[in-house]
Amino acid sequence: MRTQAEARTQLLRHFTETLRALPPELSLALRHPDLPHAGLHRGVVLSEDLNHPDGGWATLDIRYWVLGTTPDTRDLYFDLVTGVWREWGWATRDGGAARTRTGWAATPDGYGLALTPSVNGYLSMAGSTPLFLRDSVVGEPMPTRIAWRDGEAVSSS
Repeated sequence: MRTQAEARTQLLRHFTETLRALPPELSLALRHPDLPHAGLHRGVVLSEDLNHPDGGWATLDIRYWVLGTTPDTRDLYFDLVTGVWREWGWATRDGGAARTRTGWAATPDGYGLALTPSVNGYLSMAGSTPLFLRDSVVGEPMPTRIAWRDGEAVSSS
């Protein structure tokens, strides 16, 4: 039985490992310097049973901006990220036209990641956890930024 804390920790690990496989100019953040009014939240817990939203099973969903990409480099980095997921053997798929293109990956341990361009041409990466007991230990909040420091991908609040 997975706790919310365990689910958060593993989701952060998947984001960090993805970032480690990418060029160091990329980072993940809830705020984008070029889109000051498009801040993202630190994750939302969604109940599996909407009739009983305070108990039972739930998932956590969160989305980060992929900093270091531009509308001109969006497709290059999109292909790079989804290619990394494929190399790892994760179940991947993508679809949509150039402006609405989305790439999805399902990890062997049941986590989901998605890569999507915004209407402005920037990229964002979302993650979702498998089910956990809603009233379990919550753990640390998801970080506001995951970036490169001294050759390693690290997170900060």
